[in-house]
Order: sequence, then structure tokens, then C-alpha cells
Amino acid sequence: MLTFETVSRRFGTTTVLDNLSLEVPEGEVTCLVGPSGCGKSTLLRLVAGLDRPDNGIIRMGDKTLSSSQSVVPVHKRQVNMVFQDFALWPHMRVQQIVGYGLKHLAAADRNQRVQELLRLLRIDTLIDRLPSELSGGQQQRVAIARALATKPRVLLLDEPLSNLDVQLRLEMRLEFATLFKQFGGTVLYVTHDPLEACTFADKLVVMRKGAIEQIGVPEQLFAEPSSEWVAMLAGYDIRLQAKYSRSDHGLTISGQSINATRLIGNAGSNSEASDATVMLHPASVQFSISDRNEQNMLRGTVANCLYEGRQWRLSLSINDDQFSLLAPQKARIGETVAFSFSPSEAIVFLK
Repeated sequence: MLTFETVSRRFGTTTVLDNLSLEVPEGEVTCLVGPSGCGKSTLLRLVAGLDRPDNGIIRMGDKTLSSSQSVVPVHKRQVNMVFQDFALWPHMRVQQIVGYGLKHLAAADRNQRVQELLRLLRIDTLIDRLPSELSGGQQQRVAIARALATKPRVLLLDEPLSNLDVQLRLEMRLEFATLFKQFGGTVLYVTHDPLEACTFADKLVVMRKGAIEQIGVPEQLFAEPSSEWVAMLAGYDIRLQAKYSRSDHGLTISGQSINATRLIGNAGSNSEASDATVMLHPASVQFSISDRNEQNMLRGTVANCLYEGRQWRLSLSINDDQFSLLAPQKARIGETVAFSFSPSEAIVFLK
């Protein structure tokens, strides 16, 4: 068990981590998700021993790794880290890089361990190459092999896919899912992309401004975001202002009644009507092919239309709300476009 107890870290007057508490079970893949500056990478550096907290304690099992009074040296932590830029020694060849932490082993045992890892990561044919002779994906695999070589209890990864092209990132997500199962240890993975984490995470920890906003399995994050901010992070990009009637639990957008089954919060007011925010994922929206009044059908005015490969991105406005949707066909600026959504696909935050 990796445990964080009221951990804080400040740089000058800026609080990067604010009394954060978290438990990461042994053998679990936990992904820290959130925007830049929310404290994700700082938390990893504290676990790795590259920094120390101003307050709080970090433990691995019964052993204290870091506190404001003491810090276990990096090489005694049984923790290894894969950095965003891979940090490979440019003058060493792949075999030397992966085997660097195995100098305590006999040469034959060291070579066997290196060969096993290179085969696992499908880079055994690159054993004599320098980092400059490797592609980005190959460099990443070398960095991971080096991190796994000493059989750490905890593997830390700091946005390892951010420097790769789109197609390679998709491929590596699937490879990580397999690799982490074979590793069997605890994984703490940092990313700003929740879709990336969903491929292999047992648990998502959503961070914001140095604190934890929500914790849960990936399905829970996407189905039950706890706030409008988490919903936006989960891809619910469409935000529509609505009115909620306390008497009949009805919702209206631009005076049109809609139905929704997922309501979060309560009206909390003595007035008959309260403000609400309806949030939709773009993938849940269906464009109407006729003017008939379908369930939950809304109409927006096209403010812009851009071509994106096989589809068109429409910028729409409904009153003061503006958002974008992918449409199968081009639309004229100023044109009215109708779309609908299922009651179960909308998330409504009551105010």
C-alpha cells in the first residue's frame, strides 16, 4: 500500500499540493488525471524521492518514505520512474542503459535479465543502438525496460506518451495494458488525458489545484462526474443553461421542455424555478434530418463551420451558450441546425 497522509508542497507563496490524502493499493494501476499545474508530477517526484513534502507523510506499507523531517534516499526506495523526456544517457547503448542498475549481478545474470526485458518490450534487435539511433517509441520502451530492470515495487510514469505522435500513442496505450499486468507491481501514472488512462487504469484520481476532485474506476468518472469541472474533463463539452422546476421536476432550455434522468445536486431554493446546467458529450448528440419535434430536440445557430477530414465541425450558439459539434455534412453560417439527445445521456447539475 502506497499511502499519502495530508501531504502539502509549496513553492514560495504557491501551494502545489494542499493536504492531499490518498491510498494506492499494492498491485493497482492508479492514474492521476488533471490539467497542467494541478500537482500531478509534483506528487510523483515526492514518491520518487526527488523532492520532499513541506507537511505530511508518504508511506510504502509500514515504511515512511518522505516527511518534512526525513527522506529515504532515492536508491533505497524500491521505486523507479519513467520521465516525460525518457532521460536516456546519450553515450550508452541500449544494453548498457537497461542494465545500468544491475551492476550487483554477475555478468551472465545481468545479460539474461536485460534480454528478458528487451524481448518483453519487443526491442531485443536494438540492443547495440545509441538513443540517437532510436525512434521516439523505441526510446520510450528502453526507458521502461530500464525502470523495470531492478524489479521495483512501485513504477512511476510521468506523461510518457506526450512526446509521441497520435498513432503511436494509441498503440502504446494497448501495450501498457498488457505490460502493467505482467509487471504486477504498483503503478502510479500521470496524464492530462482521461481517455488515455481509461485503457489500463484500475482507478482514476482527478486532481485540481493541488487537491483531489474525484476518485473512482474509469466507468464511474465518465458516468457519474461529481462536478461540472470533472464532466468537462470527461469529455462533456456541451454546456447548456437551463431552468429547473421544483414542482414538476421539469427542465427547459430556451423555453423548450427536455427530459433527463441524471440529476446531480438539488434546487436548494424556495423559488419555483432554479438555474441548472445541462451537459452533453458530443458523441451522444444526434442530428435531426427533419423538422419534426423529436424528444429533447434543440436548435442552434451556426456561427462557424470548419472541415476536419471526414466530418465538419460546427460552432453553434443557443442564446448565450456556444459549443461545437461534429456533423456529417457542411452547414451555412447563420443556418439553424436541429439536434437531439437521449434523456439518459445528459447530466444535469442543479444549482
